[in-house]
Parts: sequence; structure tokens; C-alpha cells
Amino acid sequence: MAELQMLLEEEIPAGKRALVESYQNLSRVAEYCEN
Repeated sequence: MAELQMLLEEEIPAGKRALVESYQNLSRVAEYCEN
């Protein structure tokens, strides 16, 4: 159960932040390519 707690408290939020950051970077690249 401790592993699940660690996933919920640390790894999932960290992964989510990384995905959001990647999405923002890709959006900037796409915008740059279109212009």
C-alpha cells in the first residue's frame, strides 16, 4: 500500500507536470513552424 501512496503523492503529479511541460513546448514548436 505504501507504493500506491507514493505513486499518488509523488510520481503521478511529477509525471503530470512533465506532460504539461512537454505539451507547452510542443505547442511553441508548432506555433514556430506555422509562422
